[in-house]
Amino acid sequence: MTQKYYYPAIDRFKLLAAFLVIAIHTSPLTSISPEADYILARVLARVAVPFFFMVTGYFVLPKALEDGAYGLAYLKRIGLIYLISMALYLPVGIYAGHFKGAGVISILKMIFLDGTFYHLWYLPALILGFAVLLPLLRALPLPAAGTVCGLLYLIGLFGDSYYGLIGEESFVYSIYQGLFHLFEYTRNGLFYTPIFLFLGYTLTQKRPSFALATGALGGSFGLLLGEGIVLKLAEAQRHDSMYIFLLPVMYFLFSTLLEDCTEEQQKTFPKDLPLFIYLLHPLFIILVRGGAKVTKLTFFVDNSLAHYTAVAVSAFAGALILTKLLAILKRQTGFRKKSVPRSGNRNASTRRRNAERTSYETE
Repeated sequence: MTQKYYYPAIDRFKLLAAFLVIAIHTSPLTSISPEADYILARVLARVAVPFFFMVTGYFVLPKALEDGAYGLAYLKRIGLIYLISMALYLPVGIYAGHFKGAGVISILKMIFLDGTFYHLWYLPALILGFAVLLPLLRALPLPAAGTVCGLLYLIGLFGDSYYGLIGEESFVYSIYQGLFHLFEYTRNGLFYTPIFLFLGYTLTQKRPSFALATGALGGSFGLLLGEGIVLKLAEAQRHDSMYIFLLPVMYFLFSTLLEDCTEEQQKTFPKDLPLFIYLLHPLFIILVRGGAKVTKLTFFVDNSLAHYTAVAVSAFAGALILTKLLAILKRQTGFRKKSVPRSGNRNASTRRRNAERTSYETE
């Protein structure tokens, strides 16, 4: 029998990444220094979502390549989470006027590309990126698939952080204007997601030594910071999700986290906790703001750090309660997770690597 391995550092960073997403949506340092907040929320915190994509690329893609039924089951699960999330935020979106005057085409764009609420873009992006990369890996050699993903990311860069470098009179500019009629951002499942799924997958084949990864991570972080500052000063950004040096940062960051593995399972918190924090935190942003207005405790809105802390703590508590309630419900209903049969159409070494990793399918 093959011993399974567990990655507690990956689990811990999943929780940190969920709190970084809250930082992106609350700008915690604005009251202290707008410049510091930009560095935190618009540059450094941008590692959060790519990290979640790399988790899927590392733990899910190899199994999906081995067995198509496994990949289809994964996509169905993410689709179900998305449907539930859309239903949860539909009343809020209607109240906020997000669907006012929207036609059928606009609504379809929201559902399949942009997300029906501002944080839900991640789920359709994951589904689309997964659906794009899986056939690429099956049809092309690994370097060729990586080249395609890199080219897609390059196209996305000039619709995001490098948008201002395109001349408004150029033909390329008119192309991007056409693209923005199809979707709101190039930070989506076509241009943004595949490269990070790919980077996660490549680390299942080979990864750098811990010493090399650590040193390269420090240098990459410095370059990412410099890139973000220069683009801000140049006023080049249409959005601020996509950076060139985000790619090496994510590759080496994930590599260092993989070094912390053990044959013994270390349960520090419920598996779905980071996912629930991610999905629920906009509700708690609304609740904190509404509660501060009712109670006259405007400090929790006016002070950005207090606002972030209130949202983060309440979202953590709410997500923790939800995980406990679901665990009780599963025990009472006798729910058991069904295993997906493996077709065995990959070589033995691939099957062994997949068996040695735990299944981190929940982002």
